[in-house]
Amino acid sequence: MNAPPPVVELERRLRWPGWPTLLFLGILALLLSLVGMTLVMRPSRPRGLPEDAAVLAATGLPNPSLGVIASDLRFTAAAFGGPPSSATNDAATLARTRESELMLERWARAHPREPRARAALGALALVRHDYAVAETRYREACERAPNYGEGRLGWGMALALDAARTSEPWPRRALMLRAIAQFAAVDRTEPEFLLALYNRARLLDEVGRATEARTMAKRYLAIEATGPWAERLRRELLGS
Repeated sequence: MNAPPPVVELERRLRWPGWPTLLFLGILALLLSLVGMTLVMRPSRPRGLPEDAAVLAATGLPNPSLGVIASDLRFTAAAFGGPPSSATNDAATLARTRESELMLERWARAHPREPRARAALGALALVRHDYAVAETRYREACERAPNYGEGRLGWGMALALDAARTSEPWPRRALMLRAIAQFAAVDRTEPEFLLALYNRARLLDEVGRATEARTMAKRYLAIEATGPWAERLRRELLGS
């Protein structure tokens, strides 16, 4: 018996059943559409405070009078309307801050996907020097919006301030390294990038990674060459 011609045999093998072919083409179209969506969609980059006038009025936010002792680091938060005051908060201010936290916590539970409320809670926890709670709140904010510049900056600040009060050298170093990682996670397109870059240079120097610290300092100065923060980096990290 003669074998069928090669072209006929090839056509027979390529003659797929109808439904499996349609299913395959449908899955392929779905995958292509998902790829297209990822190319078009931009990551969430939250800004400011939750857009709820009632909760902002009840909590008194933003409140520029609240103070956070940030040591040699730079920090800003929408809850303060910018960089916080460096003044020490009195007992009455701390009590009002705690009341604002409780109200904002109730609002946040009713809006579980809102990262800005978690970041504001983190900032208020920093006012009370509760760095463990601040870290948790900022981590929750970043879980909801991984590209959240304020969230990453605040998370790093909570870790760095916790390190500053830790006397044991190895736990202190571990906290600073974790803070450096959060500062490094702030995207260069975010308004908090320059602050995070400054903090990163300072902490790298503090943990003994001088070469990396100088590299970050030079990167900072390439963006902002003048001003008090630039002069501090130039004097204290670059020796000039």
